This record gives sequence, C-alpha cells and structure tokens, in this order.
Amino acid sequence: MPPIRAFIFDLDGVVVDSNEMHVQSWQEVARRHGFPCDDPDYIGKCGLRTLAVIQDLLRWPVSSAEAERIGWEKEELYRQWIREGGIRPIRGVMEFLTAAYAAGIPCAIGSSAPRENVNVCVSALRLEQIFSVTVSGADVQRGKPAPDIFLKAAAGLNIPPEQCLVFEDAPAGVEAAHAASMRVVALRTSHAANELAAADAVVADFTGLPPPEELILGAWSRR
Repeated sequence: MPPIRAFIFDLDGVVVDSNEMHVQSWQEVARRHGFPCDDPDYIGKCGLRTLAVIQDLLRWPVSSAEAERIGWEKEELYRQWIREGGIRPIRGVMEFLTAAYAAGIPCAIGSSAPRENVNVCVSALRLEQIFSVTVSGADVQRGKPAPDIFLKAAAGLNIPPEQCLVFEDAPAGVEAAHAASMRVVALRTSHAANELAAADAVVADFTGLPPPEELILGAWSRR
C-alpha cells in the first residue's frame, strides 16, 4: 500500500459544524416559497449538491432554472449568516490542521458545496494558508458519490490519488473517495458508524485521531 502524502478534507461536517445552519436556511427558503421540507436534518448533512437536493430529495415541482435560482437563494442566506456571525469548526479540526501544516503535509478541500460557500467558510476560520487547493461542486461535472471532486483536488496538489487520505462525514463522500482510489477516515459528526462502515476508519471527530505526522506513516484504523 503506497504511503500517504496529502490530506483532502470535505467541508461541511468535517471542517465546519454547519448542519444546523444548513437546516435552518433550507427551512427558511421552503417557507418563503411554500414548499415542504421533510426530514430537514438529513438534507442538511447529506453531502449532495444544492440542485440535487431540490430535484432528487425534496422533489419540489420547479423547472431546472427555478431550482438553480432557489438553490442560490438558499446558499446566499447561509453565507450571509456566516458573514454576520461566523461558523463553528468541527471539534479538534483546527489543531489537526495546524499540526498538518507545521509538518508540511499538503492539504486540500474537496467539497460538493458551491464555490462561494467554500470561500466564505475558509475565510471565516482563516484557513487560506493551510488549504493550498480548494475544489467545490462547481468545479466538476459530477458531484459525489462520483470521484471527480477528490480527483481534481489530488491533481491540484500534484499527488497521486492513492497517496491521498480523505476525511469525510457522509456515505456519499466515502463512496467517492474509494472510487478515486483513496483511503478515507469517516467522522461521526453527521452519520452513525454503521452508515459509514465502508470507510477505512471511523472516529467521532478529530480528537480521536493520532497526530497528522503519525497518521501518514502507515496502517492505522479505528472503528
């Protein structure tokens, strides 16, 4: 098995504790337009692109153009709240990222979120220097569980996919990482352990991981 040389992080539920804010922004947009919003907690943490949520999960009876417009409205509301009040990081992630940067381990974001969401979250936590590459859902043709986002992140880092370790919180992200020939650590920040069983390791959050420089040295697993 090739050594790990780089880390790729999903954004929502991995770097930022955003589920509640996503749920509330979905509920607000549904209220504005008079649509139902069933199981909003799942919608907030499913890891799919906004358009896929509207068309495939919520199944709101709107055209693709209207779905795009409503999706933009929802995400702009979410971003407005972050600009006004900030956003919480996932437990332990700031310390983990700081240690990875100090150890010289290249780090990237690989998220299904819109580019603007990635930028506002990275800026809110002042992580621009740590993430040398950021890939959003807008940067690829196919979202997760397709591997495109992670493959583009690896290419941006100039690291072979099989030498990248992914941090994810959603089953679709775990599937995408494996489709990209990457190993993946799943965090139980959004889903139960049994939903993440396909991952190479499952932990509660970053406090359950060894230091980054130890993690890249070889086999480690915890479920």
